[in-house]
Amino acid sequence: MKIAVIGATGNLGGAVAAEASARGHDVTALGSKDVNAADPASLRDAVAGHDAVVAALKGADHLVPRAAEALLSALPEAGVDRLLFVGGGGSLTGPDGQRFVDGPNFPAAYLETARDQTAALDLLRAAETPVRWTYVSPPPMYLVPGEKTGTYRVEARDTPLLGADGESRVSVGDYASAIVDALESGNFARERVTVAY
Repeated sequence: MKIAVIGATGNLGGAVAAEASARGHDVTALGSKDVNAADPASLRDAVAGHDAVVAALKGADHLVPRAAEALLSALPEAGVDRLLFVGGGGSLTGPDGQRFVDGPNFPAAYLETARDQTAALDLLRAAETPVRWTYVSPPPMYLVPGEKTGTYRVEARDTPLLGADGESRVSVGDYASAIVDALESGNFARERVTVAY
């Protein structure tokens, strides 16, 4: 499979690119010097000829939701119908039904990024599009450094997956592996999924 990874110079995008390459896929690693993620024409030219796109983005001026909108416009023009969006965990909901990003204890340092990720999910869900998108949320708090173990769970849901200890956590290696799994299987089209142990 030929996969374009937008944001491959970042931690998560780099992990996805490395996992996909390790599985034998043809990966095009794209950073901000290679493509303007908020510009449909730039995206279209960068991803034409690929089978799928992974978007692992963050940035100022609401880059993430602007990029989601641009991708939905550009991908059909580029002939690409599969999008894996590396999302946030703040849009998951807790036992009270409130999104974590809307709670009083959400870390201020991550609030702007979490709000942008939530806005991107809302845009994807509202879109009438031929793009088979999948939005992949890590746990709301514990996306931790670490290698792939291969023992993670993935479900299409809006609440975190909890382990036997009542916590929701996953390593970066397993999170990236779950994203490549979804690309290979074609599962979870037009759904948000979350990953945890």
